[in-house]
Order: sequence, then structure tokens, then C-alpha cells
Amino acid sequence: MNDLSKNNRHLKSRQSESVPFSPPPTETISGRTLDRNSSDISDSLTSQDEMEAILSISLSLAGKLELPLVLGAALDMVGKLIGAEGASILLIDPNTGGMEFYITEGPGAQIAKTIPLPPKAGICGYVAQNGQSLIINDAQHDPRLYRQVDQSTGMTTRNILCVPIQSGEKLWGVLELINKNQGRDFSQRDLRLSEIVATQIGLALENSHLHKQIVQKERMAAIGQTVSGLAHCIKNILNGIRSGSAVIDRAMSADDFNRVSQGWQTVRRNNEMLGTLVLDMLALARDSKPHPFPTDVNDLAKQVCELMTERAAEKQVNIKFMPHSSLPDVTLDPTHFYRCLLNLVSNALDACETNGNISVRLFRGNDRTRFTVSITDSGEGISQENQRKLFEEFFTTKGGRGTGLGLPVTKKLIKEMGGIIIFHSIVGRGTRFVIALPINDTTKAEQET
Repeated sequence: MNDLSKNNRHLKSRQSESVPFSPPPTETISGRTLDRNSSDISDSLTSQDEMEAILSISLSLAGKLELPLVLGAALDMVGKLIGAEGASILLIDPNTGGMEFYITEGPGAQIAKTIPLPPKAGICGYVAQNGQSLIINDAQHDPRLYRQVDQSTGMTTRNILCVPIQSGEKLWGVLELINKNQGRDFSQRDLRLSEIVATQIGLALENSHLHKQIVQKERMAAIGQTVSGLAHCIKNILNGIRSGSAVIDRAMSADDFNRVSQGWQTVRRNNEMLGTLVLDMLALARDSKPHPFPTDVNDLAKQVCELMTERAAEKQVNIKFMPHSSLPDVTLDPTHFYRCLLNLVSNALDACETNGNISVRLFRGNDRTRFTVSITDSGEGISQENQRKLFEEFFTTKGGRGTGLGLPVTKKLIKEMGGIIIFHSIVGRGTRFVIALPINDTTKAEQET
């Protein structure tokens, strides 16, 4: 049976005793007999206590990414475990090669954090350079002592224990303990415990570093994808503006004002697309808090349908609007709702061929806490492959006529209003989108039909 198993069995037996465990009254370290009744916590520790303390520090560091908080707690624990007046974690600055106090506990801690150590400076610099642990029990007579820290903090460094913080071949910095309590010397036991803790700190630093690298790579990949999609959309819009401008130039030379009007319509349409693209990007990039108030959703839906009537007439598409007569005013953000409905009706119109049909219908759910809006078109439908990508940013089946942001923005705005959006499509028969939103009815129950 290994030592850890024995220690675990011993711990269980200790926990099951009714009489508290009492350690031996004395321990000999470096030729001294230490009083276990001392206020120095380190004096009363058994091997079992050490193991428990180290385990506690390890668990506090394992998998944690908020380093300042967890390393501060670990540093406080190791300082008390060994019995030191001060404890610090110094990390190497990759730009200068010097070190900075990352976490510091004890007297003068706040001042120490403002003092950078030049490369190779002090006992800490020596330990970092050589990768070897040191105990200096007469620090004032050691020429390697960096005295600026004492001068700035007003402390006197009597003795130092310093160990490197590493993970694999990577040197992160050093763990430093100063001034053993009650004027005592640091021992080999203290060194051994510090090296164990420094190893755990090194692993925590490495985990945090790897996590930051992963997050950065994911962020850069997302930025690259966004920029690529955005560039494609803008290129299509600019091509449309150039095309319309070329038509205008030729028509102006020929005094053909009908063609001028046609060219201007192309430019205007692409300008509107550019404005929509900017608004959609802003909507996706930031959380927009809805501003709800009682709204007549029947009237808003009617306005959207009337707005699209002229464009529908150009394609000979019929838009049928079916309001819900007993639907009360709904507490929602009218701007969000109007924009979502406009996106969906516009998409339905784009999907329809000549002589197609679109229906916009409002109705109330059976539980009377939600209302729904369905937008149904008689277009060609959406393939199974495209259905899986429908709400992805920059995905579009419209070619240069679409930005691929309308549906992602619609889904986001509906979610922010506490609703959901679903769809059903059959190739060759058409598509139906359904929005379900909470009513938040402010009218009294007896007024409801």
C-alpha cells in the first residue's frame, strides 16, 4: 500500500475517533525543538496536516481561471502553512525579462506590487535564472539581496525562501516567502512544501495561459468569418451601386430620363441594403434591451403588409392579412416586432414567383398567455441542407440580393422579447415561419373574450 493510501486510511480513522487527535508536543527541525503550543501555525502541523493543507491548495487551484483570486488564497494558505510574515508570487515579464510582484501577502504588500525587479536582480532573479530553490537565512549579508524592496516598504528582510514556478520546461516566475515567524530559520521541510505548492501554481498558470490561447483563436476565427461574410455582402452592394451608376451615366449622355430613373432605383435599393446591413451588424454585435409598452400588434402587422403591397404588386404577388379580432394590446417592443415582421414578409416576397401568395395571420394560443404570427408563402421552399444553415450569419440563398443577416437578427430580437421562432418548409410547396411571443396582457381578465 502506498503512502497516500496509508494517509487516507489514517485520516478516516482520525475522523471516526470521538477524542480529538493530539500531535506530539514537540518537533525537531534543524537542531531546534519547536513548541507546538506556539501561535505559529506551522509549528503544530503533522505530516497528515501538511498533506491536507496541500490538497486543499491543489483543489483550490485545479481548473480555476480567475487567477488573482485563487492564487491569492493559495498564497495566504502557504504563508500560514509555513509560518512566514510575507509571501509573494513574482512573474517574469516576457518583454523585459525582469519580474513583477503578481500577488503579494503580508506587510508592505501594496507598495511591493509597484516595484519591478530588473532581469537577474536579487535572490528571486538568481533563482529564476538558475531554476534552483534557495533558502537564505541571513539575507542581510547576502550580496544578491535586492534592497530597494526593503527601502520602499520599510521592512527588513531577515531570511528568504524562494523556489521557481515551472510547468514542464516553462518558467513562469518564483514563489517567495520572507521572514519565518518568531525569528526562526526556514527549514528543508519548508522548502519541500513550497516546491509542491509552486508546482501546483505553475500548472494553474499554464491552464490559464492555454485557455486564453484557445479563446483568442476562437475569437480570431469568428472575426475572420465575420469579416469575410461582411466583405462579400459589401462587395455585392457596391457592385449594385456601380451598375446603377453606370446606367445613369449612359442614360444622361443619351438624355434618356426613363433609364436614369431605372438606374437610380438600383442605386437607391443598394443604398437601403447597405443601411440595413449596418443596422443588422449593430443588432448582432450588442445586446439590445427591449423597451416594451402596450402595443396594437394587429395594427403593426397591417402596416408591414401595406408597406410591402407596392413591391408585391410588381411581382403580381397577393398578400393576405388576417388579424385576430380579440387580441388585446400586447406589451412588447414595437420597433423590434415591426422589424422582425418586416424581415419575414420581405423574405416571403423574395421567395415567391409571379402570381404567388403570402398570408400573414395573427392568433392567440390556447393558454392565452402567448400570441403567434404566421407568415406563409407559396414559394419554392427550402431544401433540407439549407434549413440547417438558415439562422447562420451571412448564409443566404438570394445571392447578391441578400446579406444573410436578416434571419439571425430576427431570431435574436425575438429571443430578447422572450419569444421563439420556428419554421416548416416543403420543397416545391412553400414555407411557413411562426413567431410566438408573450402577451403580457394589461387588461383585466373579465374584459378578455
